[in-house]
Amino acid sequence: MHFIIIYTVEAHPSGSASPYSDREWTAPYSTDKDDNAITQPQTYEERLALAGKTVDEEGITIPVLVDEMDNPLWCTYGPAPNIAYLIGTDGKVVAKQGWYDPIQMELAIQTYLAAR
Repeated sequence: MHFIIIYTVEAHPSGSASPYSDREWTAPYSTDKDDNAITQPQTYEERLALAGKTVDEEGITIPVLVDEMDNPLWCTYGPAPNIAYLIGTDGKVVAKQGWYDPIQMELAIQTYLAAR
């Protein structure tokens, strides 16, 4: 198994509208661990820096890919803040979750592996 995270558009940026709403929609992830506001990056370099900061602060150890500023991956795979996919060795989508649920994903992985 290979796991990756794709870092995309900020779901709950401080100071600007959420991509899921026409208004600012802050949440616990709208600030960093030092309570500094997290704003929507305006350049790819800013998005890379914010992704790197998130990896460091959260202790993420799996690979993190960063979507481009026009968000092609986010647009292609579903504009949602916490979706998850299980992709088979043939490249086909085996399971999709609109909101990542680790227990359900584990079941989907077990089912997939049992059928192989």
